[in-house]
Amino acid sequence: MSTTTLDAAPRKRKPRREVREITLLVVTIAIVLGVGLIKPQFMRYDNLEFMVLSAVVLGLIAIGQTFVIMTSGIDLSVSAVMGLSAVVFGLASTTIHLPLAAALPLCLILGAVLGSFNGLLVAWVRIPPIIATLGTYSLFGGLTFIVSNGTQVDQVSNQFAAFGNANLIPGLPIPTPVLALAGVALFAWFVLNHMVFGRNILAVGNNAVAAYNAGIPVKRTLLFVYMIAGALASFGGLVFVAYTGSATATTGTGDHVELQSIAIALIGGTLISGGRGNLAGTVIGSIFLSVVITALVFLHVPAIWYSAGEGLMIVAAVTLGARRGGAG
Repeated sequence: MSTTTLDAAPRKRKPRREVREITLLVVTIAIVLGVGLIKPQFMRYDNLEFMVLSAVVLGLIAIGQTFVIMTSGIDLSVSAVMGLSAVVFGLASTTIHLPLAAALPLCLILGAVLGSFNGLLVAWVRIPPIIATLGTYSLFGGLTFIVSNGTQVDQVSNQFAAFGNANLIPGLPIPTPVLALAGVALFAWFVLNHMVFGRNILAVGNNAVAAYNAGIPVKRTLLFVYMIAGALASFGGLVFVAYTGSATATTGTGDHVELQSIAIALIGGTLISGGRGNLAGTVIGSIFLSVVITALVFLHVPAIWYSAGEGLMIVAAVTLGARRGGAG
């Protein structure tokens, strides 16, 4: 009798999320070392720093995308929001000499306003997220062309450049954007795990009707989620123009950042069907994708294969998530 009871007792296993994170980290390190052996310049400090800073931009946008996907939604407009913000604040830094202290809050406000428009379309007008954000993708992208008026940002003010490339803590070789990503990730983790809003997000993603019947403000939750995604996409655009010093009307959309952010979230362990997210996996996934893209460039893989590779990763991540979800 006791033997049967012991056999029936569940065995402790390492959480799947932790396994996924460790696997992603190991694979990322293996790619860096492997490509470094073939192309030693891949391991140069300036290239490693470039990959990390690229991962910061992707990570910021992917965290917002993770929140959206957890509600069983999708946001295809994040790349257009990123590009619009990069052009707006890049030009503002050179034409009206907008100080960084003013640009940061204005950037978040702009992104939140654009994101709230998505939220209104999804929550109140009840347009499916993929249709609503596909429309705003074109709308915001068109605004970027109008604002840029055919010009491009080819330099930024010293304040912007210092934010994008300098180290906030003297003597510690960690670029300021990396600290910004860490702060955003920690705050997002706190919101998701220790605030009512975070529990509401998961409840809406699991079953929006049941959440509504339980008294959860579904529409308001969706609105805030898309506002967060917009604000982080805008912040990502500001970081991008600060560390590269350049931006064009096709920034973000030309690189299909919206697909990259979706791929990162899914690779990191967020379920495409909603109700479960993994912010640590999202951050590691952003580093992984940045390393993969840079490695393809160093290995002279034709750029035409990049989108195909990203699509393959999305399909693989969705398939793996569906299998685990069904098994769990």
